[in-house]
Amino acid sequence: MNDKKFRISRNKRTAATWIMILGFICTLLILTTIDDINENYSLCFLIAAVVAAGLAFLGTLLVKEYYLQIFDDGFELTKGKKVTKYPYSAFAGSEVNRHYLNGIYTGTSREICIREASGIKREINANSLSKAKFAEVVSYLDRTKYTESLNMEAAVEYFKERHDLTVPNESIIGANKKDVIIRNSFVAGLFIAFLVALIYYLVIDNDSVLAMVIFIISGIAAVLMLFTDTVPDILNYKKIKNLPARIGVDRYSLKMDDKTFGADDVLNISMVPANYEILPREMIIINKSGEKYEYGFGKIDYKNRRTYSEYGRVYNTLELWCIVNNIKFMKILG
Repeated sequence: MNDKKFRISRNKRTAATWIMILGFICTLLILTTIDDINENYSLCFLIAAVVAAGLAFLGTLLVKEYYLQIFDDGFELTKGKKVTKYPYSAFAGSEVNRHYLNGIYTGTSREICIREASGIKREINANSLSKAKFAEVVSYLDRTKYTESLNMEAAVEYFKERHDLTVPNESIIGANKKDVIIRNSFVAGLFIAFLVALIYYLVIDNDSVLAMVIFIISGIAAVLMLFTDTVPDILNYKKIKNLPARIGVDRYSLKMDDKTFGADDVLNISMVPANYEILPREMIIINKSGEKYEYGFGKIDYKNRRTYSEYGRVYNTLELWCIVNNIKFMKILG
């Protein structure tokens, strides 16, 4: 496993960009105070561009990147010439947060957490990693630590007996469908209010402050809800319609309703962690021929009507099944 190396940060690129922008602006401001060249705009811009490029290049030399390399007995974190070796017990989890400004999604931040020998928790910015790469890094750190402490003989023995789960998929799918209908109806109502108020304002009475306020507020609210609630709910509903009624697992096979996956045929399984609240729960199975199967399990809600309450058991069982059968298991972290 020692050939796995990940570039965690893109500090050079970020620092160079900001240094170049600030260097260009500051140089222009300084040049405007020099009487001999302040009216020669072409020369000012050329000098500012050269200075900014030079500062950006200097920034790339001074700023160091984080690299993480996986080994059998632990992992290494490298920043510049400083290399620190950690046991897998030092991995303290990961953080993924979705950020909103006045209800508008502005981005997602990702961090890898490491517990130093002193006990201090260190958080490393991993925003430069793609969703898939971040999940892969976390999966390696999690899985290897788990494998070290796992009694493999007991795990194999556990799967000698078949484990079956019955999922109340009809009621869960029905609850999600009802929720989608309610949300869509509310958004449709906002759009109707927007159109009625707009027509009234433009055609009947363009001095009506009330009509103007209604079409502005209802229009903004409808657009915000459309992209933050309605569209995600519809996409989630499309996935949850594949929620299986029966799940069965034994030593060498996984059965989802009438579809059976042999352990030798599965390339990897990805799942949203059971305690992860910002994404709908889902499972993605990819076999070695490249076929992809997606199963939605709903999103956590306060009454657990829209999700399968035993999803945590499914998650833990399949993670263990993948380890026993040497199948790559990845977390979907957003």
